[in-house]
Amino acid sequence: MEPSSMLLKPIAPDAALSQLQQEGYSVEVREQHLLLHAVPYVTSNREVARGTLICTYVQNAGAVIPPDNHQVWWTGEYPCFASGMPIEALRNEDCSRELFPNCHIRHRFSNKPDGISNFADHYSKLTHYAQLIQAQARVLDGSVDARGKSKVSIQQASVSPFAYEDSASARASIQAVSARLSALKLGLVGLGGTGSYILDQVAKTPVAEIHLFDGDCFLQHNAFRSPGAAASSDFASSPNKADYFKKRYELMHRGIFSHPHFVDIGNVGALDGLDFVFVCVDQGAARSCIVEHLVARKIPFIDVGMNLQLISESSKLIGTCRVTLCTAQRNDHVPSYIPMDEDHDDAIYHQNIQIADMNALNAQLAVMKWKQFQGFYQDDFGSHNLTFSVNTMSLVRAASGA
Repeated sequence: MEPSSMLLKPIAPDAALSQLQQEGYSVEVREQHLLLHAVPYVTSNREVARGTLICTYVQNAGAVIPPDNHQVWWTGEYPCFASGMPIEALRNEDCSRELFPNCHIRHRFSNKPDGISNFADHYSKLTHYAQLIQAQARVLDGSVDARGKSKVSIQQASVSPFAYEDSASARASIQAVSARLSALKLGLVGLGGTGSYILDQVAKTPVAEIHLFDGDCFLQHNAFRSPGAAASSDFASSPNKADYFKKRYELMHRGIFSHPHFVDIGNVGALDGLDFVFVCVDQGAARSCIVEHLVARKIPFIDVGMNLQLISESSKLIGTCRVTLCTAQRNDHVPSYIPMDEDHDDAIYHQNIQIADMNALNAQLAVMKWKQFQGFYQDDFGSHNLTFSVNTMSLVRAASGA
């Protein structure tokens, strides 16, 4: 956790840039990172080359937050002393990878002056590393210097699906991974307990569009099985669920579209053109129509289901929640796991026992399975069906394969 001073003393957005520019450094702000280019260093062959230092440069409500750690990334070969021996005091991690889209790093450094716990600002952080690294290059060539013809570049951020920058991904250094979810158009059919929690999670991802389908109203009982805290005024007018949740989540995520109607045989074509669909309905006939259409159109989707029963003898609840992934390559398991008729499973569902924690867990499992499908999370088993039982606290995987 950051010291409170880091949160209470934001610096002006251009303070570090101005100071670096005044001293002649070539710096760039891109994807919530500050890059200091053209830093001279010594290679293992005792040649002078140049690399780029990079650190996070994130904001809170428009003000840049001071560095939350003393580490930086490096794009060049590992820096050496003038003798050609590596400067081991810098070494933290050797990690060739994409830090954020179109930015590849090779090393991570960890070093700070004696007597300080962290750098006060980005200027002191970057110049500390630049001076330490280039000092060895100047032994071989006294004319080299990171301070040359100053250049400051602040790239216009690409059109973001968020109303404000995703600083969480930048701080965690997972922007390149998160980008695998970008540009997707998602459909969310049904915004009851599980569907609303799915929306809560996908609204925090960089998908391009989120289409909400539900013809039902948001009422008082819905407030007890959906994320957040609704005021009584929120459900006093019985708003449509799709409209209600669009209004709430567009505060954070752009590109949310409301379709205030149920999906049936007459309008199921509205799902065409989507890249992925979450099916969160509680009626077998509606589910059958949607699932058959998505399979025919080769649109990947996840169907969720939950049943809870009150055991009269113990006066306790038991039950399960289910997540079933279907893709163009694997959908032969649909009849085995997805109820398509008004059968026993639906009868249980219609007892209307829903608990927010089970709804939330069902949603989380669905979102994590979707993220595995998109390559965000590693998937060691390739399961296409997950069933969690609350009374045994167990998760069963099934339908593995392509």
